[in-house]
Amino acid sequence: VTSSNGSSRSASVVGTDPSSALAVLKIAASSRALPPLPLGNSDQIKVGDPVVAIGTPFGLDRTVTAGIVSARGRDINASPYDDFIQIDAPVNKGNSGGPAFDVNGNVIGVNTAIYSRSGGSIGIGFAIPVSTAKMVLEQIVKTGTVTRGWIGVEVQSITQGIADSFKLEESKA
Repeated sequence: VTSSNGSSRSASVVGTDPSSALAVLKIAASSRALPPLPLGNSDQIKVGDPVVAIGTPFGLDRTVTAGIVSARGRDINASPYDDFIQIDAPVNKGNSGGPAFDVNGNVIGVNTAIYSRSGGSIGIGFAIPVSTAKMVLEQIVKTGTVTRGWIGVEVQSITQGIADSFKLEESKA
C-alpha cells in the first residue's frame, strides 16, 4: 500500500466480498499511525447534497472531483444487493475504491462504478453507501466472510402473458 507521501507498507487481505467488490486489508504496523477517515451517515444524505469523489482515474493519483448526489437506492444490476448512491461528480475508470465525501469531510460512500458507453465519465457514477461498507467491514473483520439473507424472491409486474398463464381475468395487481 502506497501513501500519498510516497511511503509504502506491506498489507495482507483479511477478506473480500465479491457481491460488493469490497475488501479489508491489514496494513503492516509502523511507528507512524495512519489516521482513519471520519465515516458519515449515508442514510441521511439527500438528492442534491454536494459530494466530492477522490480516486486515481487513468493512473492520475489523488484526483478530486465534485458534484451532487443525483439519486439514492440505485439498482444497476451489479448484484442482488444493489443500493447505490448515484453521483454526478466525474468518476472515471480507476476511481473505484476511492471515497465519496459529504461537505463536512465525512465518507458517505465508496466509488465503485460508472455508467458510460465510451469508458469515460458522462456524469453518472455510483458509490456503495458507507452504511453497506461498514456492515461488510464488520463481518469480514469478525468472521472473514460476509453473509446476507436472500430468499430468492423478486417482484414483477403482471403482464397479460403472465395473467393468461395463471388464468387470471385481468393483468393488474
